[in-house]
Amino acid sequence: MTRDPWHLLEEASLVLAVHAHPDDESLSTGALLASLVTAGTRVELVTATRGEEGEVVAGAIDPDDRRALDEVRGAEIDAATAALGITARHLLGSPPALADGAEPREYRDSGMQWVREGLAGPAETAGPTSFTSRPFGEAVEDLVALIRTVRPDVVIGYDDEGSYGHPDHVHAHHVTVAACEAAGTAMIEIASDPESTGFSWREQRDSLAAVEEALRAYRTQLTVLGVEEAGLEHAGRIRIRHVGGQDDAIDMRTGLRLRQ
Repeated sequence: MTRDPWHLLEEASLVLAVHAHPDDESLSTGALLASLVTAGTRVELVTATRGEEGEVVAGAIDPDDRRALDEVRGAEIDAATAALGITARHLLGSPPALADGAEPREYRDSGMQWVREGLAGPAETAGPTSFTSRPFGEAVEDLVALIRTVRPDVVIGYDDEGSYGHPDHVHAHHVTVAACEAAGTAMIEIASDPESTGFSWREQRDSLAAVEEALRAYRTQLTVLGVEEAGLEHAGRIRIRHVGGQDDAIDMRTGLRLRQ
């Protein structure tokens, strides 16, 4: 008998969300995570990379700000997770998201380039310490260590499309699947496509204010253009412009499926 993913989340006391870069938690799961927090669920987050390869919105960083981009993005994710109500955030490769006996390790942002239409790969600048280049087993062991320490009832991760196909997202999906299997923990996948079938969909419009605040924290990565007016077909969507100039709309609606 198939277990309903929403029912699992309703029963959960603690949920762990796995993401690839700072801002993914807000873009992909902000509405869901904020709604869980509102319902009284403890939510923790683990991010694989620091987002070192991200482009930067023009003018987002003061010319006198000498911090490295990963430090800037670290401050952004701190503000965003506070807005969503996330209790704790972790970095893969750093305790407690580190295998027993291992030296702390860094999973760098792999960047992205289109290999061909519909298929993305790591950027040419991705080095041996990038998330997609490091040994797969290391990342799995580190995530298993965190799961066994935090002991979540459910782990939330990407589906096999990895949202928009970023190689770090797809890699995070495979790492999360393997870690949950090793730890014996239920995994719930987030639908990448709003039209995907095989997922159970719900709206979280009460999360709108929290998600908007979280997205506004990411000044280096996106610009919040506004919120769709009430009464329209897509009322409650947050309109944004990504650093690359692409316009997008973040829905207060999430599709889930239980990983079998």
